[in-house]
Amino acid sequence: MKKIIIILFLISPFILFSQESLSIENAIRIGLKQNFDIQLSEKKLEISKVKNNLANTGALPTINISAKNERSVSDQSNNPTSFIQETLKAESMSATANMNWTLFNGYGIKANKKKLNQIEQLSNGNLTLTIENTTQGILLYYYNCVIQKERLELLQKVVNLSRERLIYQKTKYEIGSSSKLELLQTENSLLTDSSNLILQKLNYDNSVKNLNLILGVELNKKWNLTDQINDRSQLFNFENLKNQTLSDNTNLRNQHINIEIIKQDIILSKSIYRPMVSFNSGGSYNTNTYDIGDSSYDGDNTGKTLNYYANLTVSLRLYDGGKYKNTKKENKIKEEINELELKKIRREVLQQLSINYQRYNSNITIHNLNKKAFKIAETNYLLANDKNNRGIINSFTLRDIEIAYLNSGISYLQAAYNLNESYLELMKITGGILQEESF
Repeated sequence: MKKIIIILFLISPFILFSQESLSIENAIRIGLKQNFDIQLSEKKLEISKVKNNLANTGALPTINISAKNERSVSDQSNNPTSFIQETLKAESMSATANMNWTLFNGYGIKANKKKLNQIEQLSNGNLTLTIENTTQGILLYYYNCVIQKERLELLQKVVNLSRERLIYQKTKYEIGSSSKLELLQTENSLLTDSSNLILQKLNYDNSVKNLNLILGVELNKKWNLTDQINDRSQLFNFENLKNQTLSDNTNLRNQHINIEIIKQDIILSKSIYRPMVSFNSGGSYNTNTYDIGDSSYDGDNTGKTLNYYANLTVSLRLYDGGKYKNTKKENKIKEEINELELKKIRREVLQQLSINYQRYNSNITIHNLNKKAFKIAETNYLLANDKNNRGIINSFTLRDIEIAYLNSGISYLQAAYNLNESYLELMKITGGILQEESF
């Protein structure tokens, strides 16, 4: 009896401490604010915004100023070969300023600005893609926690019934109405289920840690999950999904931006073979002071000069050994590569759409079948427990029915997860995962 009491203590329901409630909506809100991948993408977008200015296009002039002061002393007082045998001192000060301004460089300035705009758009597109991936991950990790929790509750229910059955079999054995074999079979079933319950508790704890990791919160934080996994049954028209994918898929949008960026690179490569107009101007001011010691010279010993200039330059590259012809061929090949890359990505995205569309529809049927099978198995299990208590069936037959009930429950929960996973993948491909109805 002491052994049975220890078993009952080990399999008692796990104590739940006060936990913070977490809905799907709040989980997404926390994740979008604290997820590290999103924060990194936001920083990259900030860098793109900082770089997107006229200064980085070459459209603005550059102005440089400089100043210099020099002093020198030459003691010639003991130099018999010197014409002036005195201590000579000299001091000079100079200041210069110049400006360089490219007025036209073969449309390179315009191309640079468009490229910077598109790089910023691409960074924003990458942020959107990161948010989509993170949202999908949060939902799947949340649903996995729900599934693991329900599997834990399923096992806990079986353990509770096995515990009651063990006490009942112990009583029957003590009064001589049951065999030792029946008691050992019941006790063995309870030990096996108890071990599985402990492992499932570990699975649930790990699933919560995975959720906390993508949320960007403390890994050991406990939650009270308030939402259940959805029973999806919505049917879609493939052509509508296809059109939506071609217009809203984030990967396709980003590839279109990449093509535009490469187009601007092609324009920049051509700009060096077009006229370039530049303007530069500047000026300098110098003062020089001389001191020749105790000489009799009493004139002005300070000289001043002012110089300034302004130039307008027009340049054109007429011949470069055939590089321009090669550049034209290279640019044409680059344009063909861009078109091929876009077609490749479009085909891959539509293939993913087709596969997930069929998978989603199949998962609806599989989920419904497993749901019905689980209800039947649950009813059969409850009836079998009653028959076992009345001695109509033995513990071996009951155990077979119990295992079938557990397997049916696990299959049903996995089917529910697979259905939601395929639905979210379908929404991500079509660019609609960030819409509230996707949750």
